[in-house]
Amino acid sequence: MRVACAFLILTLTAAPAAAQEQTASTSESGRGALFWSGLALGVAGVTTSVIGVTAARIETTSSGNAPSNTYQMCVAQKAADPIYATNQCDALKGKNNALLWSGVAIGALGGALMIGSTRTHAEIAPGFVRLLHTIRF
Repeated sequence: MRVACAFLILTLTAAPAAAQEQTASTSESGRGALFWSGLALGVAGVTTSVIGVTAARIETTSSGNAPSNTYQMCVAQKAADPIYATNQCDALKGKNNALLWSGVAIGALGGALMIGSTRTHAEIAPGFVRLLHTIRF
């Protein structure tokens, strides 16, 4: 999934080799609409990812390097033994991978729209991605 998201980002942000110059008749209002749509998608993607790792955690897996059934064992121990009745098991819930990675993909799409709507372009080379913005006086 990470490779697919990285490929999506690189595909959408890299300037095509055979790209042609924009004509003077291109309206700036259309480019502004893409920028604001991209910003909204980026914020929605980040929000979705944050919700996936905080509020919408799932009970079927456990967090970190803990074994996958640690949360279920904690809940069972809490219910079975009064000594462990005060256990706080919620911290052991695992992140919601579906929300996390869909949020990453949505955020990447929003970033690509923002980059594509301005006089900004991305240069990709081994080891780094450079974002360049053109300012004219």
